[in-house]
Amino acid sequence: MSQGLFDEETTSALRSIFRQMKKELIDVLVVDDPMAPSSGTPSCATCKEAKILAEELERISGGKLKFHVIGKKSPEAKLLKPRYLPAFIYDTPKRNIRYYGLPSGQEFAPFIYIHRYVDWGNVKLSENVIKIVKEIDVSLHIKIFVTPECPYCPLVVDQFNQLGLVNGKLIVETIEAMENPREADIYGVSYVPDVVVTDPSEYDTYGAPPVERINGYLPAEQTVLFLKSAAEKIASKLRR
Repeated sequence: MSQGLFDEETTSALRSIFRQMKKELIDVLVVDDPMAPSSGTPSCATCKEAKILAEELERISGGKLKFHVIGKKSPEAKLLKPRYLPAFIYDTPKRNIRYYGLPSGQEFAPFIYIHRYVDWGNVKLSENVIKIVKEIDVSLHIKIFVTPECPYCPLVVDQFNQLGLVNGKLIVETIEAMENPREADIYGVSYVPDVVVTDPSEYDTYGAPPVERINGYLPAEQTVLFLKSAAEKIASKLRR
């Protein structure tokens, strides 16, 4: 092990990624209490580990990636309205892409990749997919349920993170289902990845009725058609 959280190989790979970044990014990390002692709390068992991870990534990145750590009761948190803790809210223009839980195991890769996309100001989606997702003109609340050892979850999370960068009307939440089982239980999530799309007018309702649902991995060309369908259903409801 290296001096920090990661082994030498991982640390070296991370440094290489951060060295290529041209921008300084500042994510928001919402925890139960940023001044709490170094232990988990009943409402946030992994907030301690989340803060340690943030500190380590700041160190490895040489300041290219920073974290603004705030408490759930702070005025800023009340504006951002995270639904679970810890909440990593990425440095995107709309702050519309989040990770709830501790990004470990397979989920660590897309957690890092999104910072590359933000730095590049570009994504890897096809022109046709980008065109379709840009045409979505109503907001969608997208909940991606994952677990750390799920092999297909990173592909799905990476795909939706990119879609959320293309269209800020998409609220993209990755939810670590083992840490935050509340909605996973309500929706009866039996395997992951499981993506539930709901009406953002019910953002504060845990377990809001799905408008569309995707079980497993789909190519982006098919995923955007599901999102387009969800948008049409919500738009139809708004016109009534």
